[in-house]
Order: sequence, then C-alpha cells, then structure tokens
Amino acid sequence: MVKLLENKSLTREQWLVLGMQELTSKVFQVEDIEVPTDIKVSCGFPLTGGKGSRNKTIGNCFSRSASKNNINEIFISPVLSESERVLDVLSHEMIHAIDDCQSGHKGAFRKMAKAIGLEGKMTATIAGEKLTEKLKEIILRIGNYPHGEVSTNVGKKQTTRNIKVSCSECDFSYRTSRKNIELMSNTICNSCGEDSLEVE
Repeated sequence: MVKLLENKSLTREQWLVLGMQELTSKVFQVEDIEVPTDIKVSCGFPLTGGKGSRNKTIGNCFSRSASKNNINEIFISPVLSESERVLDVLSHEMIHAIDDCQSGHKGAFRKMAKAIGLEGKMTATIAGEKLTEKLKEIILRIGNYPHGEVSTNVGKKQTTRNIKVSCSECDFSYRTSRKNIELMSNTICNSCGEDSLEVE
C-alpha cells in the first residue's frame, strides 16, 4: 500500500495549483481536452448569490473579461476541506475556464464534464467512480489539502425562498417552493419534453 504523502509545507494555493496541474495531465489531457496554462486558482469565498449563499456556492470561475490580467480566476470556497471534494469542485471550475464561462452548465460544459467523469446535476456535479479513483491517485502524489473547514453558519436559515428549476437541454426555467419540489413526480421539461429538469 502506498503511503499518503503529507505536504505540510504547502500553502492552500500551492496545493490547488499542484492539483490543477495533476488534473490537467491525468484527467483532461487523457480526454484530449486542452486546459489553458494561465488559469489562477485560490481559496476564497465565491462572490455569487445573496446572504446565506456562501455555503451553497462552493466554487467559482470568472471569465477572462472579468480579470484585468485577462485570465480565468477560480476560487474554491473555504467551507471545503476534504481533499477529494476540493479536486472534484476544482475540475468542475476548470471546465468553466476551458470554456471561458461561455456555456454555463450546458452544451460544451456538459460534454466535457461527462467526458472526464463528473455526474449528477450539471450545476452541482460530483465525481463518478472512475474520476474518484483518479482523484485518490492524485492525492497520493500531492498529499491532503492543507486547509481546515471555515464555518459561516450564522443567523437563521431562510426556508421560504423559491427555488429555481431549470432544464439542462433548453432555456426553460421557473421558480417554485421547496414543498412543490418535494411533490414533483418527474423531471420532464414542460418546454422541450426531455427528462432534464434540475433543481438549482
């Protein structure tokens, strides 16, 4: 059995850069997907959503046009500390960078995500079995993510806000209550008829 490498001298950002390099060579290049060499990655709260959204948005990629340096900027939320999950989220955000955030979670994004082994709702992917094995191998090489989870659970959680439901195949979307979502019996889109509705 291979002993897990401990890289206690690495900062979070150095580990994330190493993780991105490993994902590029061991995951993306295997599928003939070219990754830009100038992506910047850091640990920081994603700048999306309103109050209470910091725990929900766990990764963020900004397009080149959003950066004065004309590069893609990726942020991995400090609420994440588990190494596999961090690499999993990083791979999701790298796809946004490859696409320069042009496809959202549809089209080219969806195709690349499925090719590398991401599964589930495209807005909240998780690593499938094959990708998980590759992530474990990467962790054996670079060690565990040198970061402890930061909790932002303060105040009461709002439970009455309507939730967005959207189709991953067309542009149809709507908002409804959590209760209505729990009562949904299928995920058939009312617009295109595909079994492709996703809760965001």
